[in-house]
Amino acid sequence: PPEAGAGQVRPKPPLARVCAPLAMTAGSGRAASWAGGAGLRGLLVVGSAAQASCQYQGVASGGVIETPFAAAALWAAELPDLRVCDQGVNDAGCPVRPEHGGAGFLSSVFTWRYALNNLRAALIAAASAGAADAAPQGTAEAVVQLLAAFDQLMQQPVVDALGDITQACRGLFDSIRPWLASQRPAALQLPPRASATPVHWRWPSDGQTLVSQAHFTLRTGARMPAIGFGTWRLWAKAAYQPVRWALEAGYRHIDTAEGYANEAEIGKAIRDSGVPRDQLFIATKLSSVPKGLADPAYTEQIFAMQLEQLGTDYVDVYMLHTPPQDPAQLRLLWSIMETLYSQGRVRVLGISNCDVNDLREVLSVAKVPPAYIQNLFKVYKPGEQMAGSEDIVAVAHENQIAVMGYSVQTEWPHVLPPLQDPHIRSLAAQVGRTPSQVLHRWALQRGVGVIPKASSRERIVENARLLDFELSEVAMRLIDGLATLSESGATSPTKPVGQEDVFGLSALSAGASQPAAAAQPAGAQVQTSTDPAVNELLSLTRDQGFPFAAVRDHLLGAATNLPPADCHLRCMAEPLCEAWEVCAPFDPQAGCEGCYLIGRAPPSTTVVQGWHAAVVRGTAR
Repeated sequence: PPEAGAGQVRPKPPLARVCAPLAMTAGSGRAASWAGGAGLRGLLVVGSAAQASCQYQGVASGGVIETPFAAAALWAAELPDLRVCDQGVNDAGCPVRPEHGGAGFLSSVFTWRYALNNLRAALIAAASAGAADAAPQGTAEAVVQLLAAFDQLMQQPVVDALGDITQACRGLFDSIRPWLASQRPAALQLPPRASATPVHWRWPSDGQTLVSQAHFTLRTGARMPAIGFGTWRLWAKAAYQPVRWALEAGYRHIDTAEGYANEAEIGKAIRDSGVPRDQLFIATKLSSVPKGLADPAYTEQIFAMQLEQLGTDYVDVYMLHTPPQDPAQLRLLWSIMETLYSQGRVRVLGISNCDVNDLREVLSVAKVPPAYIQNLFKVYKPGEQMAGSEDIVAVAHENQIAVMGYSVQTEWPHVLPPLQDPHIRSLAAQVGRTPSQVLHRWALQRGVGVIPKASSRERIVENARLLDFELSEVAMRLIDGLATLSESGATSPTKPVGQEDVFGLSALSAGASQPAAAAQPAGAQVQTSTDPAVNELLSLTRDQGFPFAAVRDHLLGAATNLPPADCHLRCMAEPLCEAWEVCAPFDPQAGCEGCYLIGRAPPSTTVVQGWHAAVVRGTAR
């Protein structure tokens, strides 16, 4: 990785503190046990949070931490901005591609995934801890079905299908809201870390290091403060006072852009502050040209105007605000920026909002390679808006490129606000810090610099206090894992790539990822037959099911362990049965409890991977 400063900051080794034995509630009559089968393999539930005598210890072999899965599931599902899309994409606030972020197609998918995966973890945690109050029957199956529906929607984005899936999600959460509200946070024992990724870095935490002193040493030899002040959405005159306050609070790294329309006010704030130019690190962006709003021929004129407004004859970083879509234009713009670099008016070249392909394209043609990238970096989206097949942060570090993260504490570009996330708020309470401080310290310990933006003096000072505490290895792993809850679907492997599966989602997904004809546990029946009629039935009903919300009030009893053909025959023999569905292979730990008979069903099935279903009587509706 790029060299990190202030005491030779390096990737963080495992901590060595030891956790005391766990004390279970007297008279509970149960010991802590590993969840087996296809459930939470690798995740030990030790009871409620109140039963853990050793919470929040950073230990090389794992640790116990309070984890509010149920609260997080309910919180995400009831976000007002998510409800805007309950009826699907529409003109009343739920567009396919929102121009400035917020409610929309992708926001709905990611937020519902987060709610559903938290619910899935809450179900397993409650069952493994021996909770007396079980969730309503069929909840686990519904979660798997809905995650699979979102998986298919992302593979084949039929926009009109979003409404049906979101209504089914809403129906499920309406039905289990009392149960979710009654659940206490689980005290979870994290397993020994099985992967070296993502890498954790160690930064000063003694309270003696100034905010300007924790730095990266870039490939050019320049020192860049790892904690900067961001000015996005501080438009025009609104930027002046916050920048003054930031400089008074000790920030020396200021980030702006042509597109923010505030460079003149930032330049005035710098002049009025009296801070010498050589003590500042100024990063700005070329916005209009790569976005197609100005011709590349005007690039040098635009840059000269930016220097004039900032009141300086050079900037420390000049970056493309976004990679242009045309590779030829990308090469042209990089060549122009290299000219500015050779003239000494730019000290470091960079690029923002890029993916791995963009970065490699620049590296392949650059005479002066980038030393800096600035990307979205938050607990739900650590590096890119859409998770790719490679980790952009890891690729950047491999190429000696420093990474700065923006929107660490904001909901943009979607609707999950991390400052309100029950997981983050719980951790913040345990370490005695604000959610914003926890989020920004987490990013630093992931090897990513931060540029928190705030408009009040109090928040600006708050966000600068990141060097007098440290997040334990256990806390880091839990926060790392939040991305898997928003990115992972019904089947393994978990996403994003390179992220540790700290919550055991791959094991939870094992049953959902197996084909119907796969080997099954003892007692289950193989879903193939020598009878051509049975095989035809299996073929016609495979990967079909019903939204759980549409049938949950019409189930004719509990699920039974029957294969699809027998489930069909049982339905035909039951006069009240209008439809049936069955998941395969049978695996209750993975949410597959077998055959359901349905007394009233929708007129047709929908695609649900891993299930068989059919409407058998014409009165179904």
